[in-house]
Amino acid sequence: MNRFFALLTSLLFCSWTSQALAASPLNVGLNDVIATVEKSFKPDSSGLAPISDLTADFFQRTTLAKDRRELRGDGHMSVKLASNSSPLMFRFEYFRPYTQEIVSDGKALWIYHPENREVILSDVSFLFNRLSFDPDRDRAVNFLQGLGRISKDFQISFAPGMYDMAGNYVLELTPRRAMINTRRIFIVVSRASVETYVNGKTPQNNPSGIPQPFATRAPQSALQSDPFPILSTTIDDQEGNSTTMEFSNIRINNRLPQSIFNFIVPAGVQIIKPSEKNLPR
Repeated sequence: MNRFFALLTSLLFCSWTSQALAASPLNVGLNDVIATVEKSFKPDSSGLAPISDLTADFFQRTTLAKDRRELRGDGHMSVKLASNSSPLMFRFEYFRPYTQEIVSDGKALWIYHPENREVILSDVSFLFNRLSFDPDRDRAVNFLQGLGRISKDFQISFAPGMYDMAGNYVLELTPRRAMINTRRIFIVVSRASVETYVNGKTPQNNPSGIPQPFATRAPQSALQSDPFPILSTTIDDQEGNSTTMEFSNIRINNRLPQSIFNFIVPAGVQIIKPSEKNLPR
């Protein structure tokens, strides 16, 4: 009976996947999927990227290899991406399994545990300062800051199977140089975003001979991918642990104010400052 259900599930999956893929006959290659990601985060000549900030809900699942157990949590995040004039800033608010806040204004990092009445305060200016950031030296500490250049920092291939259950593309990233806390990264890229990018870069036929400005063609904006093409990320570390973050309710370019990324220490909360030598390099 178990073998029957396993076979039935396999057949249903293959049938569904075939129908999903047949619905979109676009010729999509690995470089198209990579470009879909990089286009959204790569600054132009003015130093600005298509995405300047974003907010999203997230679900996080961490698998601990040593204990053979899984931790789950969820929350809300706000991120302001680095530009030529400002560093990366973020706020992660965890609602489950317990409340926690992780906040950075690009200079300081606060990790607040309300239950313990303590906040860990670290100097991270050397990590997130746009002017001093060296991607060839610091790429391990700032994945968000390097999304516009993943093809330079990682060897990239399609993950086994190439697609997830919904037909989205899955990339496997292996660091070109050893990273302390990262063995490999998987990125699930929206299939719709990739199709938007491929359709936008495909030249349109113009058999009528009408001058190109008046012919039907994809707008220049179509050369960009959909606003936020990443559906989830999974990071495997050197110890065999794995952390997956899935994103939903994503909103971009909200003009988030600086105040969101400032943390005011509540009264009666102990401030702990770890030794600088313990910070990631």
